[in-house]
Amino acid sequence: MALQHMHDERPSQSSGRRVIRTPSGRIAAEYEPISDKRRIVLGQHLAKVVDGEVRFDAGSRALYATDASNYRQVPLGVVLPRSIESIPKAIATCREFSAAVVLRGGGTS
Repeated sequence: MALQHMHDERPSQSSGRRVIRTPSGRIAAEYEPISDKRRIVLGQHLAKVVDGEVRFDAGSRALYATDASNYRQVPLGVVLPRSIESIPKAIATCREFSAAVVLRGGGTS
C-alpha cells in the first residue's frame, strides 16, 4: 500500500524499521500483509512460549475483529496470557514475525 504525502523516511533508532512522516510531522504506518502460512507458524510459535490460550482459528479472529465502534480489523490471532511472564514472550515472538500487537483490556473498546 502506498502512502500519500510521504515526507521524511529514516530508520527507527529502536527497531531499524522505516519511519515515514507526513508533512505535518505525524508518523504514518505502512504494513505488509502476512501470509496465511506465516500466520499459522506464528500461532505455533506463540503456543510454545505462552502460558495461556493462543487462538488463531477463524471464529476467534472474527470475535476479536470489532469493538464498540464501527471499526473492524480482523487480527492475525488472539493471545490470552495466564501470567505476566507470558506477555513479554508473546510480544518478542510477534516482533520476530513483524506482527503488530494490539493490547486490549477487559471492558475497553
